[in-house]
Amino acid sequence: MGKKILAKSSEYGEETLIQHTQKALNVLKSLKEAYPEVLEICGDEKFYEYLFAAIFLHDFGKAAEGFQKMLKEAKPWGYRHEIISAGFISCLPYSEDVKKDIALAIITHHKDLYELQEGYSTLTPPGKDNYIKRLKELEKNISYLQFMLDKVPEWSKEFLGYEISLNQIKSIEEIEDAFCWAAKEYLNDYEDKKITNEKRKLFLRGFLTACDHLSSASQEEVVKAVSNMKEIFKFPVYRDTQLKAMSTKGSAVLIAPTGYGKTEASLLWSDNNQNEVKGKRIFYLLPYTASINAMYNRFKDTFGDDRVALLHGKAVYFLYKEFTKSGEDYFSAVTKAKTKYNLSQKIFKPYKVLTPFQILKHFFGVGGFEQHIGEMTGGLFILDEVHSYDPHTTALILESLKYLKEEYKVEVLIMSATLPKFLKELFMKELNIGCLIEPSKEELKKIARHKVSVIEGDVFSNIGKIIKDTKENKNVLVVCNTVGHAQKVYSELKEYTDKSALLHSRFILKDREKIEQNLDNVQLLVGTQAIEVSLDIDFDALYTEPAPIDALIQRFGRVNRKGYKGVSPVYIFSQGSEVDKNVYKNQQVVSKTLELLREWDILSEDLIQNLVDEVYKEGYVGKDYEEFIRAKESFRNVIKQLYPFIETKHLKEEFYELFDNREVVPYVFKEEYLEKVKNKEYFEATGYIVGISQRRYIALKKQNLIEDQDYNIGFAYCEYDKDLGLLIDKPYSNIFADDFQY
Repeated sequence: MGKKILAKSSEYGEETLIQHTQKALNVLKSLKEAYPEVLEICGDEKFYEYLFAAIFLHDFGKAAEGFQKMLKEAKPWGYRHEIISAGFISCLPYSEDVKKDIALAIITHHKDLYELQEGYSTLTPPGKDNYIKRLKELEKNISYLQFMLDKVPEWSKEFLGYEISLNQIKSIEEIEDAFCWAAKEYLNDYEDKKITNEKRKLFLRGFLTACDHLSSASQEEVVKAVSNMKEIFKFPVYRDTQLKAMSTKGSAVLIAPTGYGKTEASLLWSDNNQNEVKGKRIFYLLPYTASINAMYNRFKDTFGDDRVALLHGKAVYFLYKEFTKSGEDYFSAVTKAKTKYNLSQKIFKPYKVLTPFQILKHFFGVGGFEQHIGEMTGGLFILDEVHSYDPHTTALILESLKYLKEEYKVEVLIMSATLPKFLKELFMKELNIGCLIEPSKEELKKIARHKVSVIEGDVFSNIGKIIKDTKENKNVLVVCNTVGHAQKVYSELKEYTDKSALLHSRFILKDREKIEQNLDNVQLLVGTQAIEVSLDIDFDALYTEPAPIDALIQRFGRVNRKGYKGVSPVYIFSQGSEVDKNVYKNQQVVSKTLELLREWDILSEDLIQNLVDEVYKEGYVGKDYEEFIRAKESFRNVIKQLYPFIETKHLKEEFYELFDNREVVPYVFKEEYLEKVKNKEYFEATGYIVGISQRRYIALKKQNLIEDQDYNIGFAYCEYDKDLGLLIDKPYSNIFADDFQY
């Protein structure tokens, strides 16, 4: 066999090529068990055999002397081992098209074809000469690779389940120039749009990457879902919707009131739609970060930390803070948070709590899309509070699920407390869903938690009513439609109780965390739409600015949540603020909502669906409809441009354009932020960040209230108050805009 050949070397020790390959093949064995559906979906019953070959060969190029020297002496090599590794497809006893697919998977298991072509193409004389020079570095270690090739029958029996053999090589002259042979043709076919059998290609690259990454992270198998969900949710009596969900096969729509056990019902549904080995991945999608964090903690407590993953834009920061709470020092917490998040991004944990954008981004070619689309195969998607999205995002979600359902055999559960009839019918038609799960009318009639009153005027003309309830020690929730209004209302009310809080999107992360963690001790909470979805809070009375019926129902759900308080009052002001039209652009929907609610007193749950349907009986109209159709057609075009082994820059740019958000640091924290960055305490620095809309950012920039020329982030020259958040309309009083130059 010759001398020891390393695959990896770090402060934690060395790992030989044989050890790393065996670990990666262990992951293959686990994936093969978890994803039996892949054979049918990619249309090739020998797929896992091809994947075995790809994994077995993927790091052979690391036997080059220059690579070994890099590991042992930390000296740069200046070449890509994948280019050399792929040449060992000359050992494969398969057809040319299969060998090319395997070669491309090996070549691209770290970088995409276009990036490799720029620096490592063998199609030019200099590139060819460099390749031959690097290939010769294998000569001294060829006996090690020959020894490994002789192990194929034994290893295939162990990891694949049956025996295969690969051809032996006698010298490096037998090694193929795989980049020239496979990549050139593929790139030409890509340009001419002639690529075929994309699914086998996608799964080969995606699952090879997954096996390599997991084994490098010292994980040798994917975690399975819980064996019996009914043992976990062992209720004395199941609600009707839960019974229906746990016996439903295939996709469904579930509509039930807030606090009615929809989450448990959805998980019971997922259990009934698992494969035999519980290998299907469950994706639980929610619209807001706060609700995702809360659901992640709930799942973690229910299923155990090893089974639940968290994915959203600030997930690493959230995990970091969790570790600091348990006493970890900064660098230990950062290391553990990054490790945990990296595993969350891989095909590893079965339950993922995330935003739809974490799914959508892979269709725009972001972040190794082959692995992630491969992970979704046969997956079970639970979309909670699906009514919350604007027409554009709804269209993207709908089209992505339609594609996954048709092409990758996923199943979908659409959930909401307030799903308009037109949306319900749209999802059921487009996703070919025939099952509707909802409580019976008789059961809903029994549930009456709220007494509804539309009161004339705005929040300020009725501030006395709120003060009176507060003085009577009621737990009061006040919801405004804009951050600015919420700040003004809270300033008026906070003096009437020492247990008050304000919650909205313009707090720095550190302050928002503290507020959310202390909600159980709050008597008066003033908030915005941030409180609408999935926060586990329960108040005695609600005062809210006017909003569409579905938004109001969500707000109602934060009062008398379980129905144990009899009937609790919810008050809707007849007037909001002048800028509400920027939040709810279709003001006719808001007017129709108020008109209908004026007709009712006690709002039993059986009335709610009728009210929602009446308000939205026209469906998407005008600009909303145009935006919905435009987004659907645009997304279909995006999917057509998605090809394995290639990451398309303009698609990534399109994805990031979806977000109307800019991150800034209030000027008062500038020095603290920069000090944290200087000390490389980047996660602590993140705690000073607040998000504002792109429109706000541009407006502040025009007023010379954003400093961003010399920094990777903008500093906002606006007042900041720890109780009120960023005061966007108040320039920082201790500095003049002329004090810095652009």
